[in-house]
Amino acid sequence: MSRWGGLSPQDARRASLDRLLKTLDADGDGKLSQKEAERSPLFREKQRPKADAFLKEIGASATLSRRNMEQQFERFGGETVVYRQNASTSENDNTVFKMLDANKDGIVDATEMQDSVDLLLAKDSDDDECVTLDELAPPRQVGPENQVAMPDDATRPPTSTVAELLRDTNQTLLPQQLLLKYDKDRNRKLSTEELGWPQERLKTCDTDGDGQLNLKELGSLQKSPVDIELAVDVVRKEGQPMLRTLASLGDRTDGDRYPDVATISLPTAIVTFSSREVDPFEASMTLALRTFNELDADNNGYLDKDETMSRERFGRGLFDQIDADGDAKIFGEEMKEFIRARGEPVATTCQITVFDDGAGFFPALDSNSDRRISMREMHYADKTLAKMQRDDKPGLGEFEPARRYRIEFVRGVFNPFGNPDRPANPRMPQAVVEVIKPRGVGPIWFQRWDRNNDGDITWREFLGPRDAFEQLDADRDELIDPKEAEAAVTAKSETRNPKSESSTNGQSPNTARGKTEDSLEH
Repeated sequence: MSRWGGLSPQDARRASLDRLLKTLDADGDGKLSQKEAERSPLFREKQRPKADAFLKEIGASATLSRRNMEQQFERFGGETVVYRQNASTSENDNTVFKMLDANKDGIVDATEMQDSVDLLLAKDSDDDECVTLDELAPPRQVGPENQVAMPDDATRPPTSTVAELLRDTNQTLLPQQLLLKYDKDRNRKLSTEELGWPQERLKTCDTDGDGQLNLKELGSLQKSPVDIELAVDVVRKEGQPMLRTLASLGDRTDGDRYPDVATISLPTAIVTFSSREVDPFEASMTLALRTFNELDADNNGYLDKDETMSRERFGRGLFDQIDADGDAKIFGEEMKEFIRARGEPVATTCQITVFDDGAGFFPALDSNSDRRISMREMHYADKTLAKMQRDDKPGLGEFEPARRYRIEFVRGVFNPFGNPDRPANPRMPQAVVEVIKPRGVGPIWFQRWDRNNDGDITWREFLGPRDAFEQLDADRDELIDPKEAEAAVTAKSETRNPKSESSTNGQSPNTARGKTEDSLEH
């Protein structure tokens, strides 16, 4: 189940609508006059004096009822939960195996597993001590003489489509769609072989007991046992994770190491769930102000209609909706007001995207699902690869691991102007992806020094002396993690507390570490 700050998607949208109505309804009559409605860009339309005069002449109501407002919310926000899928990541994942298979014999052997750290680190083209899938994908040579190297299409952010792998069992047309896709013998029924279900599971829906599910029986799929039950909240509540596993028929294999991430191993697949925290208003504002600055050619602090002509959407009445005072100029504050209003309906939505990662070499190495392989993950790469083996033969074959899927929950973000460089598509804009960053962990000084925000401090990131680094690195793995950083803070606190001092020659055993921490703070 998905939730917004403890509310269901529908309740979150109704609460948002209630707040807006209370703000705009000055006379408290439960509906909005034209004047009241125009205070919000959500209901502000292009100025049409003749149309307004005609409506007044025929006595048509110019007020907006709550139902009208709900329809407008639905228009701008769309469905509260949208399902998408991306299968291209399975193709991209092949590049990881090919890189690991140094001798190209189709098997990653024990030696190649041990060498994987160096192989991965060699791909770190931006030198941030993290490796992304883009960095692992080889460049494609273009031109008759191969003089120009262009990024391969696989390295570009993939486009999501309407989901087939992930469906809502409450969808009215789902039974027909399942028959169309899986009914191989065309008998208008689905068998255990066609569904890939055990007989025991099929019995929960098989009301006539014929060992197959007909159209009517497929309509009661909700009665079948669930493999995994989750509680997901796309708005973080203080001190609580955004994603919790309530029940599962599989094993939790991620060790519960990371908040908001859960990996479940089922008999035929490994599924990773993640909920990414995003402030939809901050992300939308980033997109809008970036566009504002690009269009403000004369840098006078506002946009006129000539400057907005290059964007097609401004020709559809958008300019008038943003221009609150009707002076034919859009200022920054008007843009912000528009984003806050139009972003509200979209902020009550959630996009659930399933990624088919194929054999999942990259996701397996990326244990915290942040789309990067960090130094810590590289250190454990050989052990991770060894765990992916499923047969008794030595080495790891390309198709040996269980199929991997990632299912990601992200709150909706309003993108007001689309992307001028490519057609609109349902994936999240790159500028929005830049806003979604991992949460900071550990003490403040730790977060500041962890420049790549991977949750560890390497010697290159450490700004103190070598002996201080070694002192903080309690497990001697050449990484300072948040727990080691917190331990240093605790040690400093104990050093400053006279009651905790046990001294030799009047000196606390924690004094040296306390001095180290003083230098960290400053």
